This record gives sequence, structure tokens and C-alpha cells, in this order.
Amino acid sequence: MPDISMLARYPFLPEIREYVGNISIEELLNSSQYGEAKTLGLSMVFNAFKEEDTMYVTEPFTKLLAYHVAKLFLIALQDPIITQRFANRMRDKIEEHLLGENDEIVEIVANAFRIKFKKPSKEISEMHLQHRNYLVFRLTHFTDFVRYASRLSGENFRLLNQPLLQGWIPVSREIFIKLIREAFVQKFVREIEDRKNDASLLKKYFEEEIKKVREIKNEFIASYSPATLGSVEPRAFPPCIQSILNQLKEGMNLPHQARFYLVTFLHKIGLKNDEILKIFSTVPDFREDMTKYQIAHITGKISGKEYSVPKCETLRAYGLCVRDIAKDKLCMKEWMSHPLLYYKLRKEYFSKHSKSSEGQ
Repeated sequence: MPDISMLARYPFLPEIREYVGNISIEELLNSSQYGEAKTLGLSMVFNAFKEEDTMYVTEPFTKLLAYHVAKLFLIALQDPIITQRFANRMRDKIEEHLLGENDEIVEIVANAFRIKFKKPSKEISEMHLQHRNYLVFRLTHFTDFVRYASRLSGENFRLLNQPLLQGWIPVSREIFIKLIREAFVQKFVREIEDRKNDASLLKKYFEEEIKKVREIKNEFIASYSPATLGSVEPRAFPPCIQSILNQLKEGMNLPHQARFYLVTFLHKIGLKNDEILKIFSTVPDFREDMTKYQIAHITGKISGKEYSVPKCETLRAYGLCVRDIAKDKLCMKEWMSHPLLYYKLRKEYFSKHSKSSEGQ
């Protein structure tokens, strides 16, 4: 049985029922006995739009309860952007804690998310993997690797770059922990969404706080929102770009390939880096400094290499092509091989249509 200090670090573990199972929602959210926990829980959600936490509590039981207050608050809100930003903040803390834990605790947390793994044999532990210099920590089943590595950036998280040993992938301790943290995000977001029917019952406990946190979110997004796209014609965007932009509006966390593609496309059609930066403001893990650096790298400002826009064939391999869903006639043409070609043709169409309308 994990002790209370461990549960405070990982308040999603099933053993927390021993500590909070007898506390009703009414008590937790209304009783002065748990006032500090409620204040901290609300602060955790508000801090999702800040660089650093502004409130620190060391008492484990209060921290454990605060997590559950925050979760109830997010269920009442049902705001995907706020939920994702909170989950990402928790994700980073979980990773930080796990890196300092012993292997037994790392396994306990992995088991809480039902990640399939096993210890490697001595021979596998000493393998030299594709010129990588890390020790093999655990073997992870490829289905879990794909499920949780899909939103992580870098070649070390692409399935094609992994040695596959009868369905198992050898990973380092650091990569294993990153899979755990992504498992937390997926499970947490799903749990909030699954309880949307409870939102109306919980709103009465958070009426003022709901208004406040939505104002904070709107101010944050407004501070980055692009005022204009200049000569860019959004109506001419191919369905795959429209799909990515819709996901951004809904506060979804985009995989690395989608972010890379969006930056290359917007850069190539004439958007400046600062304008591209603003479009990413609704990404749950948005950080201005990091996003600005990544955009500058992709567009060649600091790397010296301006990356090309992926072809349609590459986008299909990435799982970013939506032509079969969109049923777009231009997309379905056999000769349509590049999103920039699609944009060029559609933009010309809208330009001609606009001129003919003006001449009438």
C-alpha cells in the first residue's frame, strides 16, 4: 500500500480510495474543514495559464484532496482547452517526480495505467540499439508504445525507428516515463469528458470560479490571436489544414507531425513567424518561448534550413490526410499530389470569382 506522501505525488492511483472514499462531494467542496484543499485545487486550474505555480502546500493529504477538487472543477467546466492545459501541467510534474523515484514506484504508476511491459533479459539489456547509448530499462508492448508515443516529438518516438522484438519494444527509463506521463493525459482527459453529464450538478459549487477561469482563458488566447491573415485566403486551405486548425480551436493537443506540417504550410503561403505563433495559442501545452523557437527552426531562421511542405503521400503516411472523410472533389483528383497545389488552384478560383462578382 503506497503511503500518503506517494499518493500526494500520484493522486490518480486507485489506493487513494482509502483516504478519500468516505468524503462526500458536498463535504469536500463546502466544508471549512477542507477549505485549504479547495483553494489549492482551484489555484491548480487557474495556474494552467501561468508559467509557474503561485501557491505551495506541503501537507500530503491537502495536496491529494486538492487534485480531486481540481478534477471536479474541470468536470463542471467541460472546457477542453482548460482541461488539456491542466493535464499537461500535471503531466510535467508526474514526469519530474518519476525521474527521481526508484524502479518499483515507476512500475506501480505504469501498472495504474495498465501499460504492458516486462523486464528485459541480460542480453537485451546490453544491446546496442541503432547507435543509441542508453540502457534498456523495460520492454514495452508495441501497441502501448504507439498509443502513448504518438504525440511525442523526436525520432526516438517513431515506431519505424524502433527495434521490434516479437511485439515488444526496448526503451530507456526516460522514454518509459514519458509513455507513462502521456498515458496519464489520455486517461485524465477521457475521464473528464466521460463525466459531462455531472457538469450541471457540480456547477453550483463553482459559479464564480467558472466565470473567472473562463475570463483568464479568453484573455490569454486573445493576447495571441492573429488580427488578420493578410493576403492569405483561408477558404482555399486544403481539408487537412482545415482539420488541423479545427483541432486547434477545440483545444486539442496536436501530434508533432501535424504541428510541423502546419508551420511549413503557413510559412510557405506567406505568413510571418509571429502570425504563425499566434495561431498556436490554443494548443494546451503552448509556451511562447518554446513555440517561437520551434517555428524559427522549421522556417530556417535559426537552423539555416527551411523545411519543405510535406507531399500528400507523406501526409497519408502521417495519418494527416482526410480526403476520404472530407470527400473533397479537388482532393480526390488523381493528379492532386501536394497541399500547396490545392491551395494555389483554390486561391485562383476565389480570386477569379471575386473579380467576376465585382464586374457585374
